[in-house]
Amino acid sequence: MPPSESKEITQAEKKVASVLDELEAETHSDVSRIALEDVVDTNPVTGRPEVLKAVDIQVQPRSTRNWSRTT
Repeated sequence: MPPSESKEITQAEKKVASVLDELEAETHSDVSRIALEDVVDTNPVTGRPEVLKAVDIQVQPRSTRNWSRTT
């Protein structure tokens, strides 16, 4: 693998990680699964079906921690 290609991959991974971190923070959940999938949609210009890439992200809510106070 050429050095420039691995640098591009590393930068892309950092961007994805940043988006996932933001998602987890905003939804108070943990990303449990991420997958790249092919989906079929209709091209609005031609009206013909086309295959597109879509990202499927599943999250799992974080449990709420309630600390009890003992006196």
